[in-house]
Amino acid sequence: MFAFPPRRILVPVDLSAASTLAFRAARLLAAHFKARVEVVYCEASPPPEIGVFGSTASMLPARARVEASLRRRYPQADARHVLRGEPSWTLPKLIARRRPDLIVMGTHGRRGLERAILGSVTESMLRHNPVPVLSLRRPFKRPRHVLAPVREGDDSLAGLLAAGLMAQAFKARLDVLHVSPQAGRGAESETLLRGRLLGLPKDVLQAVKPRLQMRVGNPIEEILRASRKSDLVVLVARRKSLLGDLVLGTTAERVSRYAPVPVLAVPGGAKRRGPVLI
Repeated sequence: MFAFPPRRILVPVDLSAASTLAFRAARLLAAHFKARVEVVYCEASPPPEIGVFGSTASMLPARARVEASLRRRYPQADARHVLRGEPSWTLPKLIARRRPDLIVMGTHGRRGLERAILGSVTESMLRHNPVPVLSLRRPFKRPRHVLAPVREGDDSLAGLLAAGLMAQAFKARLDVLHVSPQAGRGAESETLLRGRLLGLPKDVLQAVKPRLQMRVGNPIEEILRASRKSDLVVLVARRKSLLGDLVLGTTAERVSRYAPVPVLAVPGGAKRRGPVLI
């Protein structure tokens, strides 16, 4: 289930530039949707930049120094959480307890073997999290053009609905993109997807007037190409095999890794709960 409009936004931070981008994006969304913003820092090993110099400060417990740093860096946050342990297992526990409607995370752009073995916290959230995740590596701006890549499966409905609601909320244009690896089923796929579009709420259809694009090629490449003309990509995060996750990653992970715009990944099978913001 996903709530729209979001009322509680969670931002995992590590005191990096990527975290600053994520927090600014969360504040913009919170102002638009009248939501709370909470930040969380996972203290696997305290980074040197959070240290407070001076003999008195050096006697403070590490947790107190982290909390003080969070208050200085994120004074506009409605709540701040400090967790002890690896983010991959501490974050899900906090998410289950706080029940945010949206998670906003910056990406660090790791490459090669480091990504294959370790991955990133953002992609771990995309892979396993039951809550929509907005990932970004550039500043977030009010979207005027939303791109919704879809497949023919039923789980694409969640991403299509989320894209429609976001486009409606920001009075943006909605382009729905379907990419077939091979030619031959274009007419059949188009008929099916146009039927899916008619399943969107009537007020959403009237507000965004979605346009369907049918392409043939590599889905990742075509989505990334189309994203260059968009302000936001909204798609479904699907679970692959373990080997596929480690070597290549899911479509959502790979798009979020390379897209020049923010990517909102909705869990597969999610349904909307809560009112629609007009």
